Amino acid sequence: MFEILKNPNFDFFSKTRYFVGASLLLILAGAAVMSRGVHFGVEFEGGTQVIARFQQTPDVNSIRAAVPNATIQGYDAPAKNQVLIRLSGIGAEVDKAAPQLLAALASKYPQNPVVESSAEVVGPVVGAELRKKAVQLTVLGLIFQLIYIAVRFKGAVWGAAATIAVLHDVLVTLAFLAFFRFELTLNVIAALLTLVGYSVNDTIVIFDRARENLRHKRKDSLRKILNDSLNQTLSRTLISNGTTFLAVLGLMFGGEVLRGFAFTMAVGILVGTYSTIYIASPFVIWWTDRAAKQQGTGAAAKAAL
Repeated sequence: MFEILKNPNFDFFSKTRYFVGASLLLILAGAAVMSRGVHFGVEFEGGTQVIARFQQTPDVNSIRAAVPNATIQGYDAPAKNQVLIRLSGIGAEVDKAAPQLLAALASKYPQNPVVESSAEVVGPVVGAELRKKAVQLTVLGLIFQLIYIAVRFKGAVWGAAATIAVLHDVLVTLAFLAFFRFELTLNVIAALLTLVGYSVNDTIVIFDRARENLRHKRKDSLRKILNDSLNQTLSRTLISNGTTFLAVLGLMFGGEVLRGFAFTMAVGILVGTYSTIYIASPFVIWWTDRAAKQQGTGAAAKAAL
């Protein structure tokens, strides 16, 4: 297999407490920002979104001046002259927002008329239901992966470590979304659910190598075995995660519609790679060392197996 690094021998766990501390600070900072209010998209908050096709290339600043309280972004190919306009709002007037929006554009931006439009209304009940479903799907994903990994590796420690790492990835990614004031939309939720699977896949690959090494190097400490396993899979991690990261990075320049999804994926890939090393693996060491103290000297490898 192609290797980026030849026989790496990094001591990944020497600074674990600093990385864990940094993660906790990020999560707490994200929680503090989100406590002031989460920027939900129209799908969750309720409101109206209009796709308007203009006669000529639309000027976003002119549209924003005509509809000052709207979220405006390009839609589809630039040659189609289409713009997605979102208006948050609830109540009886929500279904009147689209005609009022189009009237405002016709009045304040007459030099480039709208030739075609479509509107979609999302009520507050639907928005609340979508929020509930999004949380349920994320929680169910974490629970099922915990069960699967615990059964697959014949030990609760592996499943618990992978689940904690994925939960960490979701919380840190949400923190970055809050820092950069991205809206929480269905696209972002889809990216988060994708990351639940993507992150745990990376963790499973490294855990699987660690389990193999545990069977053949019983005299080595669990810390050394996990550190060796991380070094042995480092090239694979850099290649697979690096290529995916570059592909997602390209999507960030694909327009506003994809930007939230691409940003979530890009941050999640970086955080997921980091969490396997500094969250999941140290948790396994902590768990088995704790079990060893309860069961007696030499029980660490047995607890892991």
